[in-house]
Amino acid sequence: MRAVTECYGCLERLIVTTAKLATEDPTLREKAIAAGRAILDAEFSPAKIPARVAAVAQRAVRQVAGNPDPFRKVKQGELAFAAVAVEELKPRFGDDWTGLLSLAALGNTVDFFRDLEVVAREMEQPVDFIINQIPAFVDRLASTRCLLFLTDNAAECYFDLPLYRKLCRTVEEVVYVVKARPVQNDLTLADLEECGLKESFTRLESTGTDSPGLDLESASPEFKSLYARADLVLAKGMGYYETFSEMKDGRVFHLLRAKCRPVAAAIGVPQGSFVAAFSRS
Repeated sequence: MRAVTECYGCLERLIVTTAKLATEDPTLREKAIAAGRAILDAEFSPAKIPARVAAVAQRAVRQVAGNPDPFRKVKQGELAFAAVAVEELKPRFGDDWTGLLSLAALGNTVDFFRDLEVVAREMEQPVDFIINQIPAFVDRLASTRCLLFLTDNAAECYFDLPLYRKLCRTVEEVVYVVKARPVQNDLTLADLEECGLKESFTRLESTGTDSPGLDLESASPEFKSLYARADLVLAKGMGYYETFSEMKDGRVFHLLRAKCRPVAAAIGVPQGSFVAAFSRS
């Protein structure tokens, strides 16, 4: 998905939010914001993928502020919220494929720019996929030997775990993929260790990058090798939609909530919709 005019303002707010979380020093904060805005102004265009611009701008903010993980406290709060919420919500869904994919998609409601009280209220509503290709996904599992499960926001790990366990009982090799280094509130290995879930995911790898979504050119050789031999890729969240929608990879199955208007418009669904669909190849 390429950038639209509306993406500029969203990226600018992301830069400011990252800088505010990165440092309490007002002088350093302004320098960090200025560095991020300079990247934004240099990089932003309708030819660019917003998630990739976000990655470069946030690296500049973190470097100037001297804080490698500005969203750490945000993630801790979201993880604590999710640990409680998922136990209350699981009984609604059951353990069939539709139920577990719906629970995992519901986790994508969490995001750093959304108030957790609003998220909690929204999670009480049914998960109704506007685009539902779950039957096709389940059919593909029969011929899948290697599946990559690409993660999004840190708190979603609690919502992903029941689905991950069922996938492991069905597919020979299931790899739960996190970010190599902190970016926004995306899941890292350190987050899984801190919340005590590292051992629950039996096969963990990282993209080798700190980019929202996937910047395959910058990914580690290990991830590139995994990606090349994967039969199926389950990609959570809007960042992966932004990047994979440009790659035309029919192995990719998107599971997300379209929380922003440009992503919803690109998919062709109302804002706020749940989507379970393969990338167009």
